[in-house]
Amino acid sequence: MTCLVGLVDNGKVYLGGDSAASVDLAIEVRANRKVFRNGEYLIGFTGSFRVGQLLQYEVNMPPPVGDILGHIVGAVVPQIKAAAGKETDEIMIGVAGRLFKISSDYSVAEYTDYAAAGGGEPYALGRMHGSLGAPEQRVVAALAAAEAHCAAVRAPFVVEVA
Repeated sequence: MTCLVGLVDNGKVYLGGDSAASVDLAIEVRANRKVFRNGEYLIGFTGSFRVGQLLQYEVNMPPPVGDILGHIVGAVVPQIKAAAGKETDEIMIGVAGRLFKISSDYSVAEYTDYAAAGGGEPYALGRMHGSLGAPEQRVVAALAAAEAHCAAVRAPFVVEVA
């Protein structure tokens, strides 16, 4: 379980994630980041840390060109699918001022304002709705709400901006 929060604000994407790793009732806080940069992309992952590590260190993301949604579907998703080797959990991507979420079946959704993923998703979305203030603070507040209500979400929180 985890929580990712993405926010589009003033042409920038803010992507934040927690630091929990959980299996059944066991939970630990890891130094491994669930949100990172890969070239021009911000990437956040839920689920397998192995898939996240491959996306961070092994996959060379193609530079965004043309229709960005079409690019994500046709060029980025195949890279993710090749790295994951199977269906994966949700992945969030920020690129070119736009926010996308890739589902476990590799379908791609675009969000014009905010989105969340992982076990803490409903709590984070509730906190994001109607929230005001600095973008990074809004993302951290949503992650903190998820931590307060979801046993599998833990600080520290990491937020990247692109």
